[in-house]
Amino acid sequence: MQDLLTSFDGRIRRGQYWLGVIVLIVAVVIVFGLISVLFGESLFGRLLTLLITLGLIYPWLALGTKRLADRGQPPMPKLAIFIAPGLLLTLIDTFRIGYRPVPGFAGGEMMPGMPSMVIGLISFGVGIWALIELGILKGDPEPNAYGPPPA
Repeated sequence: MQDLLTSFDGRIRRGQYWLGVIVLIVAVVIVFGLISVLFGESLFGRLLTLLITLGLIYPWLALGTKRLADRGQPPMPKLAIFIAPGLLLTLIDTFRIGYRPVPGFAGGEMMPGMPSMVIGLISFGVGIWALIELGILKGDPEPNAYGPPPA
């Protein structure tokens, strides 16, 4: 399992990819849930979430690189395209870029503005593309430039 999330070498099948994705999602839900409970919407909580998100890029890249290798495709620029909108959305939300006060609330509640909504929509579309490319389409049954098919 460790090699699955830390190595960029070789190829992995869809089942191995989904196992890695499930492990990362469970970890994210637990850690981000704890941050939300402990720090709420404070700047510290948002910055901590940003730092953890940045740290999770490495295992996501490791999974994506090996999955694209199984399909005989180079990892860049496709993985950069898959990650960029979500990372940009995280930065926008962390620093509340384009946020505006919620009408009728005096408590200082803020809601996402147009930048968050547009990048969120782009991120959703790119996420569907990544889901199809990485999690649904079959790999090459034969050896390719990235090695033999996974066992």
